[in-house]
Amino acid sequence: MSLFEDTNPKKLSDLLGEINSRTTVLPDFQRDFVWDPSATQELIVSIANNYPAGSLLRVRDKTKVFAAREFEGAPALNGYIHTFLVLDGQQRLTSLFQAFYGVGDHRYFLDLQKLMSGADFEDAIFHLRSGVKWVKDHEEFSAQQKDLMIPLSLLKSGSGGFLDWIFTYTNHLADEKKVPTQNALKAISDKWFKVIDEYQFPVVTLSDDVKPDALCTIFETLNRTGLKLSVFELLTARFWPHNVNLRILWEAAIQKFPIIKEYEVDPYYFLQAISLASRPTPSCKRSEVLNLKASEINEWWDRVVEGFGTGLKILRDDCRVVTPKWLPYQTLVTPLAAVLAKLEPTKTPEFGARREQLKRWFWCAVFGQRYESSPNSQSANDFSELVVWLKGGAEPE
Repeated sequence: MSLFEDTNPKKLSDLLGEINSRTTVLPDFQRDFVWDPSATQELIVSIANNYPAGSLLRVRDKTKVFAAREFEGAPALNGYIHTFLVLDGQQRLTSLFQAFYGVGDHRYFLDLQKLMSGADFEDAIFHLRSGVKWVKDHEEFSAQQKDLMIPLSLLKSGSGGFLDWIFTYTNHLADEKKVPTQNALKAISDKWFKVIDEYQFPVVTLSDDVKPDALCTIFETLNRTGLKLSVFELLTARFWPHNVNLRILWEAAIQKFPIIKEYEVDPYYFLQAISLASRPTPSCKRSEVLNLKASEINEWWDRVVEGFGTGLKILRDDCRVVTPKWLPYQTLVTPLAAVLAKLEPTKTPEFGARREQLKRWFWCAVFGQRYESSPNSQSANDFSELVVWLKGGAEPE
């Protein structure tokens, strides 16, 4: 008996289509969908850049031993007979299905004006809660046309849907503007959307001859060890020969400041904060973080740890964010920690005044929804302006 039916790559659009048609479902014992929308956004950016995003594992479910359920947001099974059960990849597939099919608690949009001006994909994608009036308005073509912003769900059937949108959009333009605008929008499609069209996940499909007890063992093993390889792990491996052990540093950090673990801070944010604080031109984009040097970790790690410890206490004690669920945007903790690392706060009246300034920034960022889109660019901008302001310079925008 062969354990594997095949190990072939499958197009993302086909995989999501199978979820929508209820050909692919989940075993009912799978945990619920738990991803934060910023994690979904990061995954979409990786796909648009054609970066690997891990493999998927499914089984051809001929015997129907396990109860099945649909993916969260997908049409209800209602008696449909499925073909595949997904054993590994639920979170990624659910997040992508919800994003591209426009279901779930958040909606994802693309700013075409930014893409036309040459911005990176990660600076042009943003998400909002599904119940926001702006989201409801931009389900209509007229609002998309006015703001040059489209829902990601326009691409669920491929870039062909966007090409139809282009012709509808440019129909009203004067002849001298029509062709240049069409060309500019088609260039976006060629650069980004066709990559998404062609994106493939490596998919391992287990044979329908695999026994139920073997499936249970496989699933148990995956859920015990199935952590994605993050930038933090990649840099841990890279810095090992330089006697910099990020894993030990991380364990020491959460031991010194338990609040870091309590607020579920991703260790990747520490690397982003170091990138912000150490660069002549602050940036915390993935490419910059991946280019960090061991010497920069040695120089900035302890200061960034202090920054996160102090910053989280400010959020808890001064801003009354008493639980991680009350923090509207996890990503804004990064520039806060980087600023504190850069300025190295002390127990002085001056720092008391700075805490008041940081409280003002926090509430402006929250109510201004500044971290709904382009959090990396926003972090770099806020970091630069806050450092100047806290040193007595101009007030941030």
